[in-house]
Amino acid sequence: MRRSLAAIASLIWATTSYASDASAWKEKADAILREVSADAPGASVAVVEKGQLIYSTSRGLASVELNVPLTAASRYRVGSLTKTVTAAAILKLQADGRLNVDDPLAKWLPNFPGSSEITIRELLNHTSGVSDAWDAPLADVLSTEQRLALIGKTHADFLPGTDWRYSNSGYMLLGAVLEKVTGLSWSDAERKLVLDPLGIDGLGYHDDSAVVRGLVPGYTSGQDGRPAKPALYSISGPGAAGALDGDAASVATLLHRLGTSQGPWPAIFKSMTTRTRVEKQEVPYGMGTMPGKLHGISIVEHAGGIEGYSAYYVYAKGQDLAVVVLENSDSPKVTSRSLARRIAGVALGVPYRTFEPAAWPVQKINALAGSYVIEGDSRHIIAIHDGAPWIRRDGGPEKRLVPATGNVLFYAGDGTDFIEPVQDGDGVMRSLKFHSDGEASFRVEAREKSD
Repeated sequence: MRRSLAAIASLIWATTSYASDASAWKEKADAILREVSADAPGASVAVVEKGQLIYSTSRGLASVELNVPLTAASRYRVGSLTKTVTAAAILKLQADGRLNVDDPLAKWLPNFPGSSEITIRELLNHTSGVSDAWDAPLADVLSTEQRLALIGKTHADFLPGTDWRYSNSGYMLLGAVLEKVTGLSWSDAERKLVLDPLGIDGLGYHDDSAVVRGLVPGYTSGQDGRPAKPALYSISGPGAAGALDGDAASVATLLHRLGTSQGPWPAIFKSMTTRTRVEKQEVPYGMGTMPGKLHGISIVEHAGGIEGYSAYYVYAKGQDLAVVVLENSDSPKVTSRSLARRIAGVALGVPYRTFEPAAWPVQKINALAGSYVIEGDSRHIIAIHDGAPWIRRDGGPEKRLVPATGNVLFYAGDGTDFIEPVQDGDGVMRSLKFHSDGEASFRVEAREKSD
């Protein structure tokens, strides 16, 4: 079964100021969103500051077939943004004294293989070793029992607590725990424990047969690059790992209320946004959120992806500012992560560097081709196709690089990472300076001599 994946955030240029007046940065946000095609699947964006919706817009089509535009109120499947709600619901049960995150999973799911060695905490922070390497037809409607049986037949990726690997299956198990503790379906439990207490009406679960007002169809990209229908699937499959749907403003408001509400919520949010440690190593995940930095500003973020849809949020608690981007394509020309982080950058007054595409000499482009050492056995491979440079990391997908002024290459449809190639006096490419997520600092990736 295909599952949503989380992106890992990294630090970028440090600064401390931010904008509290939406009018000061709205034009820049509009310019970023104009990178999304108006005549294809698109995106809705919401920015909530101190509980107020200060920016809400959309671009692109809700229905390509009917040529119907998206609106700010359009509803999307949000994929793994669901994990933020699931984690909050489990931690609310702990605050209510109904479970402890250091309980063994066996207390609630005694028949699940290895459950006596796995804790609820390890499921929340992806250190349980529960594997995603199981499969089922996407269109199958799965009950909780069927889902648990499929996951339980799969060998663990590692011993609990000894490593970190993003696990949708672990969050599906958390959904089963919610059901055992509350006697409700996982989705009803999340509504009762989190969404209703925080006043979030525009986020929830709807099964395959439900007619949901405002829910837009999702698309993928066909072999010709044009919009296409994604594979048919049942939304029952992802469960508590990725089956919620909602609108951008509701997700942004949820983040604000998780971060600022009184009662048990400060302790819950602190647990959610504290980085996990595996032995002496810190990993960039908390519980249902990814704590990180954006230009020196502390944030939490998360990605969501499911057939036909992409999603991303950024929340800066110190400024109480949330940015949410929802897209109705699982292969958008501009990623939800890129849109969310760049719009958050301008909203916080710490914008990303912008790039101006430029024509490079053919010789300079051709000189890029080769293998560059990242670290250990990891490599970046650059190939030239029809005169354009494309890059991939090890066995990953190829991504097009766009030559720009200032001796810079940036990723098409992204605008965050960028690369500075280093040549010697004879025009031979020696290395790449790779600026991860737009950082001023860089790592040097030396070209392999065998090229």
